[in-house]
Amino acid sequence: MIAEVDFWADFGHFSHPATIYSSLTYPIPPKTAVIGFLAAVGGLRDVSEYRFLNDIKYAIKINRLKGKANYSFNGVKDALPSIKGTIQRVKQRKQFYRELLVEPSYKLFIDFSTCPEQSKAIIDNLKDHKSLFQPYMGINLCLANFQYIDEHKPETIANDTFIPVDSQVPLDVPFEIETDKNYSDIRIPMFVEEERIFGGFSDFLVELSGKTILAKPQTYTKAGPYNLILS
Repeated sequence: MIAEVDFWADFGHFSHPATIYSSLTYPIPPKTAVIGFLAAVGGLRDVSEYRFLNDIKYAIKINRLKGKANYSFNGVKDALPSIKGTIQRVKQRKQFYRELLVEPSYKLFIDFSTCPEQSKAIIDNLKDHKSLFQPYMGINLCLANFQYIDEHKPETIANDTFIPVDSQVPLDVPFEIETDKNYSDIRIPMFVEEERIFGGFSDFLVELSGKTILAKPQTYTKAGPYNLILS
């Protein structure tokens, strides 16, 4: 089954996993962020508990994205080493800048067919609008909300022509650029392992205003009215 879930916030930030204070953000949640969101819904505390979510497939449609803005945050240089006992002795403060997504809203399509039993509690919580940990839009500064929309029985369709695709499109799939659309290519991680090691980086094309992408996949997934390429 494929769960359709709306996921939104006032602000969001999906930084590159190799950085701590990255100034730039991905325009859509990478699969690792979706895994983190589902783990929060299910109350799964660490990778050893939610590693099975690496096997899910997902697709994302942008509902709304009002652009990006740069914000300044106050921080502490060498924050952890500055803690002595129960007191933090701060010698140097710093400001760092982070690019935030403004009013991001996404439609998540999550294929749980590889782990239906392990994901049962997560699916039930999604339906009940219940999350055992606070969901974030990437980072804990950006509290997020969600709503379970529908459950779809997917249909895999063989294809030999260009069709409008509602989700992100892998860059190895032929596509056509249309002048009235706003595109971005991204390289995002697809799984997470112990000690938050990210891997399986893949390249995608995204349409930033939420419009379809004209593409020619060999197969695609039909979920309700949506044409998806699950990754």
